[in-house]
Amino acid sequence: MSTYVFDQAWQKELDRLGALESLYDRASRQHLASLGVGDGWRCLEVGAGAGGIARWLADRVGETGQVLATDLDTRFLDAHGRTNLDVLTHNIVADPLEEASFDLVHARAVLVHLPERDKVLPKLVTVLRPGGWLLVEDIDFGGATGPMMTKYLDGPPAAAQAFARVGRAIEAVHRAAGADPSLGSHLAADLRTAGLSNVDAEVHAPLARGGPQTFLRGTVEALAQRLVATGPATTEDIEYILRFCDAPESAYLPPLMVSAWGQRPGA
Repeated sequence: MSTYVFDQAWQKELDRLGALESLYDRASRQHLASLGVGDGWRCLEVGAGAGGIARWLADRVGETGQVLATDLDTRFLDAHGRTNLDVLTHNIVADPLEEASFDLVHARAVLVHLPERDKVLPKLVTVLRPGGWLLVEDIDFGGATGPMMTKYLDGPPAAAQAFARVGRAIEAVHRAAGADPSLGSHLAADLRTAGLSNVDAEVHAPLARGGPQTFLRGTVEALAQRLVATGPATTEDIEYILRFCDAPESAYLPPLMVSAWGQRPGA
């Protein structure tokens, strides 16, 4: 079961996923490269979304490597033109995967939406070959993190108040669905509990600029009715945030992305 709060059939979902990639792909690629991903590696990309990382991995592992990109909704992953990239409609909770078959497993902004995340993480470990690497990246904007993020707003004082209310509403919508908006804060500990060695982590916090396509705009647009129904955000707050996102001079801090990685023992 997924607690995914976004409607994958929404006409602007690809734009929202693309905005997420524009914020976080660069850091993800750096972490993957530092783990040594290269020619001949076999990689699993879980919850591939718009496919940016899956395509990058396919180019990185070359003709002798292979990438399997999975998602419940794979409509944005087709027509990639790469013979070493396979796309599979797959439920990471319920559907099987071959054990000890991947040199690398990567999942970003996936576990946060899964109530079975405590069972899925060990499953991701089992599909690694001995010595293989797991890189899990997930968000942290819950609890005390949310109010801290408003300190980085580049806008008038009214913006901080509207952001605080909308942020609390976004957190409430996630928690009501069973998601964990603070997952990133304990991700490294979760990887150690799952039995991985050489565990480390890093927090990525890019400052996002306003414009026609921003991750925040997509999030607020997609959830607008639920945000107002949940409270404390108002319709006026939603309209204010959307105008703020459209202004090129605006800047805000999106959810922190925590990257945590570890290695399956027994190389």
